[in-house]
Amino acid sequence: MTKHLRLVAPALAALLAACDGEGTPTEPGQGGSRTFSAQVTGDLESMLKGEALFGAVEDPEHGPVFAIEMSETEGGGVIQLVRLGGETPGPGNYPVADGLHGSPKTGEFIALLFDSENGEPTALFVARSGSVKVTGAGATLKGSFNLEAEGGLFSDPEQTLTIRVAGTFTAEPGTAAVIPVSSRLGT
Repeated sequence: MTKHLRLVAPALAALLAACDGEGTPTEPGQGGSRTFSAQVTGDLESMLKGEALFGAVEDPEHGPVFAIEMSETEGGGVIQLVRLGGETPGPGNYPVADGLHGSPKTGEFIALLFDSENGEPTALFVARSGSVKVTGAGATLKGSFNLEAEGGLFSDPEQTLTIRVAGTFTAEPGTAAVIPVSSRLGT
C-alpha cells in the first residue's frame, strides 16, 4: 500500500470535507435531512451510517472543490465524494474517475474513504471507478453512489485491499468549517 499512498498524495491535497459540527444526526429512515448509509463488501466488510454534509470551497492549490462528506455516527469512518471545479451537481448520473491512477478533470467526481481510531488514521481507500447519482438538489442534496476502491490498512501497508461500497445520502449544507483531508491524515 505504500506505493498507493504516494500516488494518492495529490488527490488527498485536493479533497476537502465540509463539516459544521452542529446538531446531532438523525438515524437513516427516520425522516432526517442529513443522513447516509453504506454497505462495504470485498476484502473488508462493514455497514456504515451517520451524518452527510456538503459544501464548496476555494482551495489555494487546486481551485474550487465541491464535497459531500459522510461521517459515521459510531466509529471513525468517512466517505468523501468530491467534484473538481466546485460546482454543486444537479440531478443526474456522474461517473467517478480513477483517483489512484487516473487524471481527474474539472466536473468529475473522485472518492476517498478512510477510517480512524482515537483520532489516528487506520485505513485509506481511493475509488478506482464508480458512479454518483444525484436525485434531488436544492436545500438538501439526495442521491446514491457505487464505488470500487483500492487501498489498505496502515497496520499492514504492503497489502493492497479492494472494497466495493454502495450507499445513499441526504446531505445538508455544512460549510461553517471546511477542513482539508490532508490535515486530518497528518500529510
